[in-house]
Amino acid sequence: MIVLDGSRKLDDPVRMNNISQERVEIKQQENEVEHRRLEIFRAIRQMFEHTPFKNHLVIDDSIFVNAKNRHDLEMERIKDVIRSESEKQPTWGEPLPKCFIPLELEFASLIKRNIPLITLDHLNLINLLQSIRPLSKTELKVFLKFQHSIGKVLYFDEENLDTHVVVSPTFLINAFKSIVTDRRFCEGDSNREVLWDIMGKKGVVSKTAIQNIWKKTQYREFYKNKDYVLDVMTRLDILVDPKRYDNDRKRIPADFYYIASMVRTNDDSGYLQSASFTHRSIAIAFQSSSLMIPPALSFRFISYCLYVWAVKKYGQTNKDMLFHRSAVFTVDPSLDLHILCEDKRIIARLVHARTNSLIMRDLASSITECLTSALEKISQLYIRASSDQHHTSNASFITRICCNAPDNPCVLQVNELPDIGDIWICPAHGIEHKIHIITSWFSGKNEDKCDAGCPVTNEDFLKVTPSDIHLRRMSLLYSRDNVRELAIRLGLSTTDVDNMLDTDDPRKWNFEVLRQCRNSVNMTFNHIKEAVEASGQDSIHRLCKLVKGVSIDFETQQEMWDLVPTDEHIDRLAPLVGNNSLPFLIELGMEFQTWEQISYRQNERDLVRLNKDILEEWRNKFCTKHSLKPTLRTIAQALSYIGKSVKIVENTLSDLL
Repeated sequence: MIVLDGSRKLDDPVRMNNISQERVEIKQQENEVEHRRLEIFRAIRQMFEHTPFKNHLVIDDSIFVNAKNRHDLEMERIKDVIRSESEKQPTWGEPLPKCFIPLELEFASLIKRNIPLITLDHLNLINLLQSIRPLSKTELKVFLKFQHSIGKVLYFDEENLDTHVVVSPTFLINAFKSIVTDRRFCEGDSNREVLWDIMGKKGVVSKTAIQNIWKKTQYREFYKNKDYVLDVMTRLDILVDPKRYDNDRKRIPADFYYIASMVRTNDDSGYLQSASFTHRSIAIAFQSSSLMIPPALSFRFISYCLYVWAVKKYGQTNKDMLFHRSAVFTVDPSLDLHILCEDKRIIARLVHARTNSLIMRDLASSITECLTSALEKISQLYIRASSDQHHTSNASFITRICCNAPDNPCVLQVNELPDIGDIWICPAHGIEHKIHIITSWFSGKNEDKCDAGCPVTNEDFLKVTPSDIHLRRMSLLYSRDNVRELAIRLGLSTTDVDNMLDTDDPRKWNFEVLRQCRNSVNMTFNHIKEAVEASGQDSIHRLCKLVKGVSIDFETQQEMWDLVPTDEHIDRLAPLVGNNSLPFLIELGMEFQTWEQISYRQNERDLVRLNKDILEEWRNKFCTKHSLKPTLRTIAQALSYIGKSVKIVENTLSDLL
C-alpha cells in the first residue's frame, strides 16, 4: 500500500476519483498545448511560404517555450538548437586573439556577481590590472566592438554613449520592458497602468513618470544609471525627445518623450479627407520586397520622423497628429508630411496648404533621400536573415509613385514613367495627375552639358590655379583610377603617385594626389583640361562643376542671410542636404579629415543626424577656429553648389524671422 498524504490511502474511492480527474485535465492541457503548437508553426510556415526568408527559418523542432517558467524543459532544446546553428555560421572556429580571453573571463565574473553595467573608466582599471598584458587603448576599442558585434556586450562608440559598457544585454532589455510593455504586465501597478493608458492614447511618456517607476526597488539599477539608459533609448529611437526651443531658438529638453510603438489610437481627425486634399498632395510608396513589414520597423520609422520633424497639431482641439502606425509632421508652415505604415508598404505624402504645384522639387527629393536612407538602415535589423558570406540581398524597399487619393492609392512604377506622357489618370479613382508634379520626389537630371561661354572655354579662367576647394570638388567627380591617370599626364611620376597617402577613402586620396600635382607642376585649369581631353575619359564640361554655382539673389529677406544659424535653423536645414553630405561639407570649406571624424562618430547613423553633425561642427568649431562668422548665407551658398535651390532655404526659415 502506498500512502499519499498520511491520511488518505490509494484505495480511497474519493481520492482515486480526484487523481483520475487530475490526469484527465492534465491530458487535456497537454492536448491543447500540442494543438496550439501545431497551429502556430503552421501559420509561421504559411507566412513565409512565398518569401526569400523561408529557407532561413529554424523551426523544424517546433520548440514551444513557456517564457514565464525558467525551468521549462524545452529551454534546453532551444539552447541545443542555438548551439547547433552557431556552429554552422561562417565565423565559427575563427581564431580569437588570446589577449581577449582575460577580459572575457572578467565579464563573465561581473555577470555572476550581478553587475550588468560598468563605466568605461571601470573597464580601463580592470584592463590595467591584468597580470599577463593589458590591452592598449586601440586594442580595447577593437575588443569592445567585437564583443558588441557578436551580441555578448553592448557598447556604443558614440559621443555621450561611450562612457559605459553593458556587460549583460538583458539589462537594457529589462529597462525597456519596464516602460514599453503589454498592459497585462502592468496589472496591479497603478502607476504603470496610468502610464500605459496615456501612452496608448497620446503616444507620450512623462520623464518624471519614468523616474518614479525606476525609483522602485526592482528597478533601482535603472534609476542609478538613468541618464545613460535614457540616452541609449533615444539613440535607438525607442524614446524620442520632442523638438522644443527657447526664445533664442536653442534646443531645450521637453518634460516628456514621444513613444510611437505604444500608440493605440487610430486617426479620426479627418485630415486625409480635408478640402482639396487630392490637389494639394503628392504621394510615394515604399513597397516592401518581403511579404510584410514588421510592426517594429513601422514604429522605428515613425520614431525617426519624430526625431527629424515636429508633430503637426491639427483641428479645433490642436491635437497631436500621432497615431497607431501613422503620423503627420510639419516640414514648414505651408507643408506637411503624412506617413502611413501599412502591412506591405509605407506611404509618404507631402501636403501643401494651397496646391501641390508649389511643392519644390529640391525639398521633396531631399525628403525622399532621407526617408529612403532611414528605411534601408532600419530594415537591416529585420531583413538580415543570413550571415552567409556569399549572400547578397536586394533592396528591401521598392519606390513607386502613388496617386493622390487619400484612401488605397493606385501605384505607378517608376520604369513606366517614360511611356505615360504628361498626364497620368489613375485607374481606380480617375484622378488626373501632372507627371512633372507627382515626380517631384526625384531630383532632376544632372547632365555634363554647359551653355555657350562656359568656364572651360574661357581663357582667363583656364589660366587660374585651382584652390583647395576646387580640388576637393574635383576629387568627388572622378574615380581613383581616373585621377591616377590624370596625375601621370599632369607630370607626376608613377612612383610618386603609387607612394601617395595610404588611405582607404578614394576621395581623400584623389584630393591629396591632385594637390600634389598643383604644388609640384604649378597646375592651372588649362593643364587639367588638356589632361582630361588627352585621357578621353568624358566631356571636359564636367570641369565646369568646379566653379559652377547658381545665381543667388540675396536681395530678398536681407535681414535673414547674415544671421548666425540657431539650433532650430540647423534642425530645419539638415534634411534639405539629403544624401549630399560629403559635397556639402566640402562646400562649407571643411577638410576630408573632418568628414572622417564625423562619419566615424556617426557609426552608420542616418542622413539627417549626419547632416546635423556637419552643420554643428562647422558652426561651433570650424568657424571659431578660423575666426569666421557662421551665417545662413554661407549655408545657402553651399546648398546651391550641391544643386539645391536657395528658395527652399527661404521657405524653410521664413517663419523663424
